[in-house]
Amino acid sequence: MDFRIKIYLFMSCLYCSIFPIYGEDVCLKKSACVCEFSNGTGIDLSSASKSTFFSAQTFEVAPATNAIELSTYYYHPCYDILLKPNSTTVNNTCTVPTAICRHREVLHAVDGTPDTYKKDLNVYDLIGNTDKSVFSAKGDAIVYTHGPSNTTVLLICSLSDGELQIFSLAEPNNLVLAFYSQSACLKQIDSGRSVGSTLLIIFFSFVIFYLVLGVCTKKFLMGATGVEVIPNLGFWTDLPNLVKDGWAFMLSGFKLPARSAGPTLSPDPNSYDSI
Repeated sequence: MDFRIKIYLFMSCLYCSIFPIYGEDVCLKKSACVCEFSNGTGIDLSSASKSTFFSAQTFEVAPATNAIELSTYYYHPCYDILLKPNSTTVNNTCTVPTAICRHREVLHAVDGTPDTYKKDLNVYDLIGNTDKSVFSAKGDAIVYTHGPSNTTVLLICSLSDGELQIFSLAEPNNLVLAFYSQSACLKQIDSGRSVGSTLLIIFFSFVIFYLVLGVCTKKFLMGATGVEVIPNLGFWTDLPNLVKDGWAFMLSGFKLPARSAGPTLSPDPNSYDSI
């Protein structure tokens, strides 16, 4: 096989293998509640973060025992906070700040007493922290990993300030919650001040400080007047020409200008060079 055909086939295979990976735009995680696409848009849940948890509740009745299992899910975006239980319980793993916590209660009917239930189970389970969370490629969900289980929080754009709902409990180790909020809508992400902007601010701050200090020194200590109060006046006067010469030197490919071929003068016969 011709060598050029081999190179062509190799490059084609390389392109086909790389393109699916880098061809799709991915929402890159910037923090626990912010991800950004390459065009500057993304998801920012910061405005939905507050001092309390968002909660959603569900219950299930066991037909055999007539027991009621009540489950409450607590969710806090952006950072972990401490959940304060309503009652003292021994089975509590949410004693540290957390992003997602599940509270389970099992109530059994008391024999002979209608509509009266006894609490047999009262458990708080930590199921997610912000330091173990990742955004989906499309930025429409956050996956929290805790041990063998994953909890996915779907981010759904809505007019709500923040509402948590239970989406799916079909798989015990793969819970799915839904968070409705205006903050879940796609928006332009403020990337903050760039490195170049910061350097320019520092540079011009030093220039202004230098000029003010120099003017005060020359005016009040040296008695200069008029334009003479400007420090290093000769340099600032020549600066436009220096900038022009620098641009010309760069545009010429960093080549020195050729010397002009002027008339060749013969040395003075009485000078030292003519001896």
